[in-house]
Amino acid sequence: MKKRSSNHRAIAGVANAKINLTLHVTGKLPNGFHEIDSLVVFTGFGDTLELEPAERYSLSTHGPYSKALPHPSENIILTALRLLEERGTGFRVNLKKSIPVSAGLGGGSMNAALALRLASDYLKCPLPTDTRKITSIGSDLPVCLTGKPSMVSGLGEKIAVLDSFPEFPLLLVNPNKPVQTQDVYKGLTKVNNSSQTPFPALGNKNDIISWIREQRNDLEPPALQLCPEIKNILSRLRDQEGCMVARMSGSGGTCFGIFQTAEQVSVAAKTIRQLEPGWWIQSTRILPA
Repeated sequence: MKKRSSNHRAIAGVANAKINLTLHVTGKLPNGFHEIDSLVVFTGFGDTLELEPAERYSLSTHGPYSKALPHPSENIILTALRLLEERGTGFRVNLKKSIPVSAGLGGGSMNAALALRLASDYLKCPLPTDTRKITSIGSDLPVCLTGKPSMVSGLGEKIAVLDSFPEFPLLLVNPNKPVQTQDVYKGLTKVNNSSQTPFPALGNKNDIISWIREQRNDLEPPALQLCPEIKNILSRLRDQEGCMVARMSGSGGTCFGIFQTAEQVSVAAKTIRQLEPGWWIQSTRILPA
């Protein structure tokens, strides 16, 4: 979602958090990169960005997780925007960081993707199409640029956008402990795992939930070694009334619970927050296709 401010100079939007509902690691290349097979969706919750044209690129941050961000010069928002620098306009970026950092929610790539979409909209120019340059910034940046439920494979560059996907009530829980993606991948004991089974593209909600349950997140076992609290989060989610499936997202440590109703999400959030006051807990929804 994006909007122009009243002065018609700044443009703003929400970088919706990304969820890997499934994540199968299917291979490892000689260069060390891993091949995956994953169902990716986006949520109604996210960071907020505002861009304003300026002589040079700059980034300011605020919000509950802004202090965990790298120095602005190392932030991939500015790296991504420089793909458009031949257009001759810099941008002053203001980021409200609400998504936990190193949480398996694709916050950095979503910020970069939104910045690119906002800038290209402002400049009235097409988005970058050089897959090599895009994936060099972030392997999940291509799917983040679509912002739609998608099947992702290869190194993250192969995207099949789903024609339809329903909305689901969702609860996100994180132990407030960062989990580094590279450390999780290093902990894999097997890299040539099976791919996903065929997705029920025309299935109803029950068919989709059954399919999700049959799949895996191959990064969950090594993430558990680094962050044992993930096991407790999954247990808390599965104990809640109406939770149809609970799993870790991406490389962790955020876990999600898909529920039957939004009311059940609200009750579960309140219950878990009372039991675990130190955890980050966010009620939201999966955005439909």
